[in-house]
Amino acid sequence: MKRRTAIRNVGLVAGGVFFLPYACVLPTPKVYSNFPLVLSEKQNLVSQICNVILEENSLEFLTPESRVEFVLTMINDCGTSKELAIFIGGLEAFETALSPTHELGFETLSQEEQIKFIGNQFEENTLVTDFLKLLKKYSLLHFETSEEYLTEYLNFEFMPGRYFGRVPIKTNS
Repeated sequence: MKRRTAIRNVGLVAGGVFFLPYACVLPTPKVYSNFPLVLSEKQNLVSQICNVILEENSLEFLTPESRVEFVLTMINDCGTSKELAIFIGGLEAFETALSPTHELGFETLSQEEQIKFIGNQFEENTLVTDFLKLLKKYSLLHFETSEEYLTEYLNFEFMPGRYFGRVPIKTNS
């Protein structure tokens, strides 16, 4: 009986040691090749800005990725050099416009203050305005490519040419 308990314990210890490295790995933030300095803190800021511009409803409008992942991937992979410059410079200019000393964070503002601040920035003609327009463009694209929006609001069919089977043919006689 003690031999069985000892073998069971050795098996549990070996299994625990085998799975230990997988349990201790923390998720690493995504790093984008064209703007490697935009790490998780700034990605969260971009996410908050995108959600103020267009509220994300992940329950009703399902998408394979989150809005911030879509926006950053589109700017990184498909953005022109001008869009990349607008994004990188606009992110810094946005933080400076919010608080010149970088003491005040965007997340510390209430939702009404966030909406008012972004609305004021849209009215001006600065680098921040171009930055916000870029985020708005890709946020709208993310929403418009969701399956629910395409099928329910645009009546889009993912497979055109529906097959009806046996359908009686009407003759003009």
